[in-house]
Amino acid sequence: MSATETVGEKVEGSIFEVSVRPDKVAVITIDDKSAALNTITERFGVELLATVERVMTDAAVVGVVIRSGKNDFVVGANIDMLKAIRFAADAEKLARKFAAGLGQFQSMKKPIVAAVHGQALGGGFEVALACSAIVLSDDKKTQVGLPEVQLGLIPAANGLLRVVERAGLQVALDLGLTGKNTRAAKALKLGLCEEVCPPSLLVDVAATVAKDLATGSKSHTRGSGGFKLDGPHLQALALENNPLGRAILFKKAREATRKKTHGQYPATERILDLLECYGGRGFVAAADLEARSFGELVVSQTAHRLIEIFFATTALKKDTGTDDAQAKPRPVERVAMLGGGLMGGGIAFVTIQAGIPVRLKDRDDEGVGRGLSYVRGILDARVKRRQISREERDQTFARLTATTDYSGLKRADVVIEAVFEDLGLKQQVLRDVEERTSERCVFASNTSSIPITRIAEGSRRPENVVGMHYFSPVHKMPLLEVIRTSKTDTSVVATAVSLGKKQGKTVIVVKDGVGFYTSRILVPLMNEAAHIFAEGVPIEAIDAAMVDWGWPVGPIQLLDEVGIDVAAHVGKIVHEAFGDRITPSATMDRLVSDDRKGRKNGRGFYRYDKDAMKDGKRQVDPSLYRALGIEPKGRLPSEEIQMRCSLQFVNEALLCFGEGLLRNPRDGDIGAIFGLGFPPFRGGPFRYVDTIGASEILGRIRGYEDRFGKRWAPAGALVEMAKKGERFYLS
Repeated sequence: MSATETVGEKVEGSIFEVSVRPDKVAVITIDDKSAALNTITERFGVELLATVERVMTDAAVVGVVIRSGKNDFVVGANIDMLKAIRFAADAEKLARKFAAGLGQFQSMKKPIVAAVHGQALGGGFEVALACSAIVLSDDKKTQVGLPEVQLGLIPAANGLLRVVERAGLQVALDLGLTGKNTRAAKALKLGLCEEVCPPSLLVDVAATVAKDLATGSKSHTRGSGGFKLDGPHLQALALENNPLGRAILFKKAREATRKKTHGQYPATERILDLLECYGGRGFVAAADLEARSFGELVVSQTAHRLIEIFFATTALKKDTGTDDAQAKPRPVERVAMLGGGLMGGGIAFVTIQAGIPVRLKDRDDEGVGRGLSYVRGILDARVKRRQISREERDQTFARLTATTDYSGLKRADVVIEAVFEDLGLKQQVLRDVEERTSERCVFASNTSSIPITRIAEGSRRPENVVGMHYFSPVHKMPLLEVIRTSKTDTSVVATAVSLGKKQGKTVIVVKDGVGFYTSRILVPLMNEAAHIFAEGVPIEAIDAAMVDWGWPVGPIQLLDEVGIDVAAHVGKIVHEAFGDRITPSATMDRLVSDDRKGRKNGRGFYRYDKDAMKDGKRQVDPSLYRALGIEPKGRLPSEEIQMRCSLQFVNEALLCFGEGLLRNPRDGDIGAIFGLGFPPFRGGPFRYVDTIGASEILGRIRGYEDRFGKRWAPAGALVEMAKKGERFYLS
């Protein structure tokens, strides 16, 4: 066989191609021509094992390198395949088959080295972990991880167990329970790979590692980068290598996990069970438990909801935000940001992070300085966490310039305003911008409550005006809500959507209206919580019940975070628009009169002094009850608190849908989850109605309407769905 001859015949349509280098190292290239990305399917597993076995029979080959022919290695299991599984036994069988195939890599007589460039996630990382060694490229796009928990699943091909072998139980717990990705340098430090090198040398370095392993001329100890005789590693060994230490480790891990998940995500419990089993009974017993657990999880309601969210966000990545097939986004080479506060600074950051220069304007040097300092602080924090280098920080920050006047705006393609929530001020800013920018410049308002149509009144170019509603903190919150008016040009909508995607946002488009979609559906929930509080139910009972139901934070605590004065202001705007249906509790005005604004002035429902925290929990301010004349002795079952608040939210979402604010239920669910924290495992308000049943939801709302009156009037869309026995989704 010649040095470059292909091993075996080239099978038409095969996922794998094989060639042999002059140094007698075979290179298996993964390249699924039928898809943009390499993913794990049943066919993938069968072909991979057959290809490796075939190469191993060639006496001339001394070792094997597995690489990808795409920009990423393998990005995980094919989600369509998982979604199609109906029975736990089928999922379990699939997991056992793939795990057994990768397990055979360990008994091969010749070394197999994974050469990873781009993402190796889930099953893709498990393929690499099953190899004799892993070499990663040092490209910033190269990341490894086991993100299955984010879909309500666990790794199914012994990946977590091999992470333990390489890097220890604590690393496996961290990767498995968070689902986070790890860059090459960190992976080397943890012991998750043997070498890191430039992409151009990847295959050569991997081939050298394979030859060294084959001849024994140089040691490449699995996971050697992660074990050092320093304090942290010695402590880890002490915890992991004896039964008492492991018991302490898992006790703490379970407590921390349950505090975070409130028992709503079964995959996290299965990961803990799996790794505890490995620590106590070994690889074989843990692998058996893994397959059974995977089978059960694949068909669970939680996994179904999370997988549906995955499909929804994937579809949104391809969505232009408009049904006009001719609408194309305008080029955006420069952005101007008006307002250097937390919102303006955050928007500026995500924009320069996307590679787009930003001109930041505030009214004075102090405001400009705050904006620049805020952006620099985010970048410095990322350097400290080793997410970016100092050079990357400096290059990114150099894209941001600042001014206290309108100089530098003439060439802006998009101007985003995040000035004070005052209609007159925003209208004046719009007029000022139109006088200084081109006819094609897009003007976007970051208002959270004022209708974009009102802001655009008197505009010379209303077709260029759009809403871009970001969520705070901008660099962490994933949603962008784009608001279109009846006059907004479809190309402007497409431009806002395209810019949002470049900024790393999940983008939905909604029709203009008071509160748009997200602010509007949140108000009734917060309002109901205020009514329950006025009934004398303790603050901590309300918040605890809602967090137990799956919300990330309780509504009373959220009022403190948003600002009681801001919430009262928005509540009045929504009340004026929708009347008695959203009548605010009198408590809100009394709180404002008592100068309680929440966290920002240290006076809210909760305490913010030096003794505010006790046992890890923020304490309620007892003076609040006295100021309002409320006795916190009311008793209400947690389920009623949960239903009253959450169903107000759901009902308002359905009202928005019936009024045509949303393009489809998908956008309504994504907006609720990514913007406001609706429990992901419940799928969003529309999925929730489908899961529980429209008739059941309507019955509960009717019951509350009988008790509390107009604010519980059911949405017409819900009434119709219940009457016809229909669903929002076909599947």
